[in-house]
Amino acid sequence: MVYFCRTCLQCGKAINPDRLEILPETRLCRHCAEISGSDLIFPRKEIGMDLETYKDLLGAIRS
Repeated sequence: MVYFCRTCLQCGKAINPDRLEILPETRLCRHCAEISGSDLIFPRKEIGMDLETYKDLLGAIRS
């Protein structure tokens, strides 16, 4: 187990090492993240198809 030492940006308390091991980029403790939402930003992924193909596929599924 790797231990990190980081404090929450909102409340200033230490962030649980287990939380940091799972979410090393987090800057909020669990309590503050539950109140204000996640502080993590994930890049948007492309779906790999153009809009017309997506519309055709969606129409086929709905019919």
